[in-house]
Amino acid sequence: MPSSSLRETPHTVHRRASSTVVAAIAVVVLARVLARFDETRRATFGTSRVGGSWKKVKVMTSTTNATSTTLEARSADAPLTVSDLIFGASPLAGIYEATTYETARETVKAALDVGFTRFDTAPHYGLGLSERRLGDALRDLNADMTRVKVYTKVGRVMKPIDAVTEEEKRNGKVEWGNVPGDAGCIFPEAPTDVLPVLDYTAGGFERSHADSLSRLGIDRIEGLRIHDAETAERFEEAVRGGGVRALAALRDSGAVSEVSLGMNDASYIMRMLNENEPGTFDSVMMAGSWNLLDQDGLDVLLECQARGVAVHNAGIFASGLLVGGSHYKYAPAPPEIIDRVDRWRRLCAEHAVALPAVAIAFACAPRVVTLCAVGVKSPDEARQAARWLADARAVPGALWVDAVARGLLPKGLPLPSSPSSS
Repeated sequence: MPSSSLRETPHTVHRRASSTVVAAIAVVVLARVLARFDETRRATFGTSRVGGSWKKVKVMTSTTNATSTTLEARSADAPLTVSDLIFGASPLAGIYEATTYETARETVKAALDVGFTRFDTAPHYGLGLSERRLGDALRDLNADMTRVKVYTKVGRVMKPIDAVTEEEKRNGKVEWGNVPGDAGCIFPEAPTDVLPVLDYTAGGFERSHADSLSRLGIDRIEGLRIHDAETAERFEEAVRGGGVRALAALRDSGAVSEVSLGMNDASYIMRMLNENEPGTFDSVMMAGSWNLLDQDGLDVLLECQARGVAVHNAGIFASGLLVGGSHYKYAPAPPEIIDRVDRWRRLCAEHAVALPAVAIAFACAPRVVTLCAVGVKSPDEARQAARWLADARAVPGALWVDAVARGLLPKGLPLPSSPSSS
């Protein structure tokens, strides 16, 4: 689940009242989802102005359980700041193309300078290279580790080649697709003296935590996320094999602050939430399931809101496609998706707002989304992310109206009233 990199220059924007933005985004978020699930969902929207903020938006969940709930929008009194962003560190390992430690260091420096305090990485990203470069950069820059919080992931153990057993090779435990030389490897600079071994057991999670501390060279990791447990075997090993319990024990001992998930498949996130005790997970990093092109994560948002579990929204730029990239869900984008992005881009240009700013506004709209992750591969991109975040506070409400008219959002849905007319 690597985070995508930024790729676009800023645009001039027209500022609007933040309350109008919040209301417009909240309705659009739900409208887009409801269109995708038209056969099984029903919704009613309320958007009148009350006490300086917008009313909540009611959504009927799946008719199979007839459960009604409310997806809450971010308060108008909680404007977006850089502290709402997570620095996605997969590009530090050279995702899709090689980079250098010097670039990684300067990128982390720029991120710290503009206010990033949370960093997300994983052993999976370059077979430990992202962790090493992030840790080295934080140390070289004398970063204030009382403020900086680092998240990493478990599920893959990086083993020296001669330590990998024949049984692990035979049983499909070695993830060959992430090894340099394989056509599927997207980290060309990954080391060649280790192999990624899938291990979702308690012992595997504990070793992964210890190895990550060593690679990062820091005293403490803020949160551990179960990474890509999206096959029956991985899921069962984590849930029935003691992996989840091992993470809870690390949290109970004070070794980490958060037990989390880092997954792409919303259905497996729901299973993790439902098949473990309440209170097991403090946060969920959901990738690629809540952005302008894909809202399959609606049920996850509602479930997390009900449970008091924070959502860290990743993939908000749709694998980089919304910021000038060419990939969607980590593969070349199909023509129909490219066309949809082009239509979004034209609409944003007409309203003098950057498409990435609109993407951030949309991704951060639900109250349950406490953090949004952006992949950053250069100092300019770190600074650009902060500018887009500022622009996200000023997305004009008229943009969402036009999006409906052009078929980018469903037709026939009620839109927010302006504060002056309420």
